[in-house]
Amino acid sequence: MMPLNIFAKVAPLLRETKFNNDSASIIDFLGKYHLGDWIYPSALHRELKLDIKSVYELLELCAEEGIIEQYLQIYCPECQRFIGSYYKTLLEIPETVNCLHCDTEITNPLQHAVIIYRVKNNEQR
Repeated sequence: MMPLNIFAKVAPLLRETKFNNDSASIIDFLGKYHLGDWIYPSALHRELKLDIKSVYELLELCAEEGIIEQYLQIYCPECQRFIGSYYKTLLEIPETVNCLHCDTEITNPLQHAVIIYRVKNNEQR
């Protein structure tokens, strides 16, 4: 199976939204992502110069269409890096976690959870 650039499916959606003016740059940037890749909203915010609320609105539009899905990742308040684990729901997050980079024990990791997205595999649709 060929790697699929799934964001060609996003182009028609963008034409009907407030993102229409930026659709070429959005499609170009999202075209770098393929099945199974992780998408960090902060990367879109930084690269496309969109405000973070618009980035999440765009990604949620893609999630509603079944192209991507939401996950949670915890960042370490000490070293400011992600701890390396991904969680599908809030209930999956343990009460404490350890940072694999600086070994800090993070109590109440929900306070440090960030929504990220993953491009869905064909089997997941």
